[in-house]
Amino acid sequence: MKHQLLSLLCAVILFLFTGCLRTYYPVINETSPYPMVFQPDEDSEKADEFISADVTISQGSYDFESIQLLRGSYTRVHTGNFSNHNLNAYAYGGNYRVSGLDKYNGNKNVFGFGFDVGGSLNFKINKLKVGIGIMAGAGTEFGEYYNFRKNAGNEGFIQKNADLVTLNLSFFPVIAYEFSESTVLSGQINLGLPGFISPGLLLNSEGFVYWLGWSPDYDNRNNTLGRRVVFGFMMDINKLNFSP
Repeated sequence: MKHQLLSLLCAVILFLFTGCLRTYYPVINETSPYPMVFQPDEDSEKADEFISADVTISQGSYDFESIQLLRGSYTRVHTGNFSNHNLNAYAYGGNYRVSGLDKYNGNKNVFGFGFDVGGSLNFKINKLKVGIGIMAGAGTEFGEYYNFRKNAGNEGFIQKNADLVTLNLSFFPVIAYEFSESTVLSGQINLGLPGFISPGLLLNSEGFVYWLGWSPDYDNRNNTLGRRVVFGFMMDINKLNFSP
């Protein structure tokens, strides 16, 4: 009986001293995943290529923390009548401001790169598509923020969580409507990583794509801007003219 009580007491002490430590995740988790791009031209033999950039403005993991992130990518899109496939290769850089950890407080730069592969199956009614999809990928992150996560974890200030490779997986319902031969409006809600819960809206017109990602603020329902806002822009590579 004494041994059981001692074991229970040790378990409680370990929980109290380790279970309440902060946990910091890769910054890429705090942005929205790329939206699924639907092209108006449904030529099954044709794949479209885009270059893109997006900006993330987000709250950090804890009070008085913030994130600013710029991400660039190459995206390859294949649009069919009943399925859609996207491939993204990306790189990013930005800043994470840490607060409330004494010697680790302050701005930390962060850099990273990775890739995502996504696909959806769609039910089509005339110009309307409704479907469900999955996106998976992997990436790596480095810089001052990564060093903070590693060093502070080793010193016991935060939970250890500094794996060099990050795996992402999210599921989403998606809806798209083709307004004309050159314009498609689509929306989706990703559930998973990155982004946790990430509603997004995308307008694809004449080879130019504009998209908005957003995440609600669960701690403050009156915050209409939400926890995170992402603004993105894509351009069909064919729109670039390199000829003299």
